Amino acid sequence: MAAALLGGAALGPVFDLLLKSVIDVGIHILTFRSKFLSLKETLNCIKPVFDDIERLSKVLDGRDEEIDMFKKQLMKGEELVLKCSKIKRCDPLKRWSYSRKLTKLDYSLVKFCQIHGLIQVVRDTKQILVKVNENGKILEEIHSMVRNVSLTRSGSSIGFTNSSGSSGWMNGSSFGFSGLSDVPQVSDSMVGFEVPLHELKQKLKLLQEKDKVLVLSAPPGCGKTTLAAKLCQEDDIKATYSDNIFFVTVTKTPNIKRIVGEIFEKKGYRVPEFATEHDAICQLNNFLGRITPQPILLVLDDVWSESEFVIDHLKLQIPDFKILVTSRSVFPKFDTYKLNLLSEEDAKDLFCISAFKDGSPDVRLDLVHKVVRSCGGFPLALRVVGRSLCGKSEVTWFDRVMMQSKRQILFPTENDLLRSLQASIDALDEKALYSRETTTLRDCYLDLGSFPEDHRIHPATLLDMWVERYNLDEDGITAMAIFLELSSQNLVNLALARQDARVVLGLHNLHYIQQHDMLRELVIHQCDEKPVEERMRIYINIKGNDFPRWWFEQRLQPLQAEVLSIVTDEDFSCNWDDVRFPKVEVLVLNFETRTYNLPPFIKQMSQLKTLVVTNNGFFPANLNNFQLCSLLNLKRINLERISVTSIFTANLQLPNLRKISLNMCEIGEAFENSAAKMPYMWPKLVEMNIEYCSDLTKVPTETCDLVDLKRLSICYCHELVALPEEVGRLTNLEVLRLHSCTKLAELPKSIVKLNKLKFLDVYDCVAMDNLPLEMDQLCSLQTLCMGSSLGIDELPDSLQKLVKLEDVVCDEETSYKWDSVKEHLKNLRITVMEEHVNLNLLHRS
Repeated sequence: MAAALLGGAALGPVFDLLLKSVIDVGIHILTFRSKFLSLKETLNCIKPVFDDIERLSKVLDGRDEEIDMFKKQLMKGEELVLKCSKIKRCDPLKRWSYSRKLTKLDYSLVKFCQIHGLIQVVRDTKQILVKVNENGKILEEIHSMVRNVSLTRSGSSIGFTNSSGSSGWMNGSSFGFSGLSDVPQVSDSMVGFEVPLHELKQKLKLLQEKDKVLVLSAPPGCGKTTLAAKLCQEDDIKATYSDNIFFVTVTKTPNIKRIVGEIFEKKGYRVPEFATEHDAICQLNNFLGRITPQPILLVLDDVWSESEFVIDHLKLQIPDFKILVTSRSVFPKFDTYKLNLLSEEDAKDLFCISAFKDGSPDVRLDLVHKVVRSCGGFPLALRVVGRSLCGKSEVTWFDRVMMQSKRQILFPTENDLLRSLQASIDALDEKALYSRETTTLRDCYLDLGSFPEDHRIHPATLLDMWVERYNLDEDGITAMAIFLELSSQNLVNLALARQDARVVLGLHNLHYIQQHDMLRELVIHQCDEKPVEERMRIYINIKGNDFPRWWFEQRLQPLQAEVLSIVTDEDFSCNWDDVRFPKVEVLVLNFETRTYNLPPFIKQMSQLKTLVVTNNGFFPANLNNFQLCSLLNLKRINLERISVTSIFTANLQLPNLRKISLNMCEIGEAFENSAAKMPYMWPKLVEMNIEYCSDLTKVPTETCDLVDLKRLSICYCHELVALPEEVGRLTNLEVLRLHSCTKLAELPKSIVKLNKLKFLDVYDCVAMDNLPLEMDQLCSLQTLCMGSSLGIDELPDSLQKLVKLEDVVCDEETSYKWDSVKEHLKNLRITVMEEHVNLNLLHRS
């Protein structure tokens, strides 16, 4: 059988045999369940690319050594899987051995894509160039592959070099996953959606090919996004559309090129350059028509009335293509399903789920009825208000009823919803922070308005704001408590990496925070109630070059704001006026252009402590005017999708800088060339975070001269191959995170000199085969994260001497290796992580 398959058979049957074996064995064998799930995910990720490669190989009428090599690898994999099915659970040594073999098989498939996939495409491209006159269409297709083809899976990085020759690796968070990966998670406590879900599904199924578009319309806070997400997760819908469901948030200020780019990303392909919106639509039409013959469902979430043109442009002329739109508005020319508010009975049921621990009222029923009626049947208000009253006395319930009945109208529409939400946000004033008695949970919540609509907020960014404004602890313990409290009040959504490690990992386990757009509108409204010269927070959204009117009126009068947020779009090209903000402590800048000029008035912000600069485009941006040396109070810089070259060429002499974060930045050679200056430029730096920087291959030796550094985080940097041996010079280091650096083969031997190290994370470092033998010298180590695809056969005996080690976070297979260590460390807790990937987490903001 194997010989027959190898002798010229298509790749598909060999692939299918391995995948079938993984599925069949994985269902019945618990011992290697996590490894089989990981292997299944890898196979599903790489199969489309090899289908393309094999198809193009047939066009060339030639034998393919790489394909044959891959077939052999797959057949060996099938044999390994079948052997695993015979391993007895009571034999730990064999379990460890075969677990590692499965890990290496998984990793070898990924490596094959990285190396042989590129060889195949490049070689075929050269051969087809010779045949260009025979078949120009194939040439165009190959060129598209070289430019765009990439795939991703959590914990791994797979990609090809693009047509310009530059690195084309894609990583999990910044470039997302394919298909269903970006459909929002749906709460288990859905009430009153059974009938609407059935009706919406039927309308979608009956939608004619010529119509293509179905609009789901309802007022804000009614659950449009929730219903659309639930529809996408129905078994029959998934069976129809498979991994061709694309869920894209449009927002109030739509950008067609951005929407198209997100679809490329969600399918695992590198985003090409778009000259115009028309070019973006043409490329999307060709792309989707080429990559899949299956039906496609595009969900456009939160389309505003003035954005009907977005729907028109995206009505692609390809078969079996449908669009589901969610909107507050009705578009007469499209078929529409109107979602109603909840009935009184359903509203009460949903409210009680949020307000009472067991769902049964423990206060006067008349108070319950009054509060439910005041929420107007809006699911969002019912959840938020219910949670804010959970566990409160009847006096508080009565006060809330009186407060909502007396509150004045905020807006001419959606009054019931906004009035209810306002009361719940005001109630946050009752909860003071431990760090500062005059600062409340409401203060922290109002800071969330600093970020654009539907933005996925990195928790470290909020931590940077709150540490300086409210004196929170830098380790994030209090910040995590704030996030959990706001989440418990249904005021934000938290995307946790793993539910089973929230206590041990704390803030490290939180990927992002997101706020409902209606709640954000309310926050901004509250902040804008006062005249601009009296506001503590100023949030500015500039569309094109349209500044707010007060901007030009205030040029000569200093403003009193302590938090300033400015959002600009890709059409912004105006020069900044010299407005004065002498009291600003936190500056948040969001933009979409490839080059961005920092406002010159930054130099006058003598009280600035935290600077956050985020590029919301697809490609790293250059910053101009990055002159910050006059800001002696600046302590935290947070950069996202920025070319580091553009900032290291500037004068960055910042004597009080304590933390710098580079997220999805283009590192280039500037980081290495400027590393020698760091100890002099930033003499008080205590924390450095580098995440999702796909071109970081090594950490400069000079980084180890930052002797005051306490926290070093280099995560999801898939091209990082080594840390400097001199890392042992960082004698004050307390936290070292190397999570998912998939090519990092080992830890430097000098790491054992870090006798203040408390937290070490090497989880998902799949190439790492061992830990240093002298681990016992890490005498302060309290938490160690290791596992997933980590290929460590044996743990060093020295671990038994780590008397302060309290927590180990690992996968099931790795946990067996800790049994002998645990005999010596009686207080050691082993947290076993389920090997699952939350595909909804890691898509770009």
